[in-house]
Amino acid sequence: MKKRIKYKIHYLVDKALPIVVIILGIIIILENPFWILVHLEDYQPWIGMLDSIIVGVLILDLYFKWLHVKTIKKFVKYYWLDLIAVFPFYLIFRAGVFITELIRVGEEIKEAQQITHEAILLREIKAAEKETRIVRETRIIPRTIRTVQRFLRLMSGGIKKHK
Repeated sequence: MKKRIKYKIHYLVDKALPIVVIILGIIIILENPFWILVHLEDYQPWIGMLDSIIVGVLILDLYFKWLHVKTIKKFVKYYWLDLIAVFPFYLIFRAGVFITELIRVGEEIKEAQQITHEAILLREIKAAEKETRIVRETRIIPRTIRTVQRFLRLMSGGIKKHK
């Protein structure tokens, strides 16, 4: 029973392969940026699903080819072009873009953190200056009081002597 299902799937994949390749060709042609007539950005989710189905059919085809060959050396020798067609090179480029963006975001976070630290330091400096000014202002009052007291003592002492 299991072999029967496997053969049916193999038969369906063999029949679907030419249609899938034609659809893939059409997608590649329509994704050309020089085409002004069709804007595929509006249909991107559907094209992504269709592309995933195409890759799935190609992977199934490679699986059935592997079942016939069963050695890596022969498999790569005979089906290297199929492997290249299925291997998602765009993932490598997307990973590169992702890593570049991640590094850029990390640098921006580092800059933002540095700015935050500098702002906190400036607040602390301003608070320290304010405290210093308050301390200076509060020092003036006792000094003034002491000076007035001394002056009054001096005056009162001088007045007592003259009587």
